[in-house]
Amino acid sequence: MFGVKTFSNQLSYRSEVWLRLLGNFVAILILTEIWRAVLGNGEIEGIGVEQMITYSIINTLLTALLLTGISAKVDNSLKTGSIASELIKPLSYPLHLLSEGLGNSFYQLMFTSIPSLFIAWIFFGFLPPASATHFLFFLIALIQALAISFLLGYLISLLAFWLMNHFALNWILGGFITIFSGSFLPLWFFPESWVTITKMLPFLYLGYLPAAIYLGTITVQEIGTFILTGLAWTAGLALLVCWLWNRAIKRLVVQGG
Repeated sequence: MFGVKTFSNQLSYRSEVWLRLLGNFVAILILTEIWRAVLGNGEIEGIGVEQMITYSIINTLLTALLLTGISAKVDNSLKTGSIASELIKPLSYPLHLLSEGLGNSFYQLMFTSIPSLFIAWIFFGFLPPASATHFLFFLIALIQALAISFLLGYLISLLAFWLMNHFALNWILGGFITIFSGSFLPLWFFPESWVTITKMLPFLYLGYLPAAIYLGTITVQEIGTFILTGLAWTAGLALLVCWLWNRAIKRLVVQGG
């Protein structure tokens, strides 16, 4: 219900839709020109310019769907004290945040990501999925990206219960996602030592993995390993945020009202 309400609220901001479409177009244009300049008609590590354009489009549109931005909502609730009214609602606060985040993501999918994909396909070209199997795993990877991004954003928001400010943590998280998700520079072009480090972190599930699966640059056996590792990350992060939530709620003192 809260997700539907968030979706309905977002419909009021029509001008934001046009700005997001313009922003996505400019971002894809810049990335396309960079990769055309770098790759030309050649290939690096077996990756050509058409694959990199498709990779860049997927990552640009995926960024709008991730749920890492919920920490700002929790931070605002803590500073204004409105978290007190949130906690007395019949739905648990974490599920409330998740439903609102999913409502916003569905809105972004319908009104910015799909139209942006259509525009990008016309102007820059967009490769089809490597196979029906890869497309199915791509959809699974998208769901996994949403789950991990929510848990990372929620983890940052819970730390704000102790630090009373999420800005620096959110900025650090954004930096880690930019570098280690491979959203700008794929793992194909990383040095071997950085690939090893990146595979030990959860951020590649937020950019590199869905796009690489879609393009078919990962074998089905490797996809299975990545999906299982992603499930382990999801379960581990879920346990961590549950533990932190139980500790954070005991620290909460709402004054006034």
